[in-house]
Amino acid sequence: MNRNRRPDVAGIAGSAFFIVVGILAIWGARDFTPLGSVFPTTIAAAMIVFSAAYIAMSLLRSAGPAINPAGSTWRRSALVAVLLAWAFLLQHIGFLATSVAAYAALLVIANYDRWTPRVAVTYAAVGSALLGGLYAIFFFMLDVPLPQGLLR
Repeated sequence: MNRNRRPDVAGIAGSAFFIVVGILAIWGARDFTPLGSVFPTTIAAAMIVFSAAYIAMSLLRSAGPAINPAGSTWRRSALVAVLLAWAFLLQHIGFLATSVAAYAALLVIANYDRWTPRVAVTYAAVGSALLGGLYAIFFFMLDVPLPQGLLR
């Protein structure tokens, strides 16, 4: 067994970044209503705990051999571009319209398989249920004001 393996430096750096993001999210949730702050605080706390666990695991356990991750650069770049566009357009266009467009774009980017009518209908139904459910939970149950944008 090779004992000269290095820890996953990129994974540790990414985890440290997400710990900082989680702390900032908890700090930002102070301005929400008590019920509205439950979801972001819970998700941020989970992100901090899992990131810290990954750092500990990576430091305590030797990393495996270096591998070349599967995928393509254009897909990764497009993923980042879509998520940034979603974040910046959310306030102007609105939560539902921006999220539907981002969901559709991410499906096109991430799907390696052949599109069939059945797959398209399934993805549309799952996306509608997911986005509608998230909207209902945030808006009606958690009383989080979502951006309305052009849909006012």
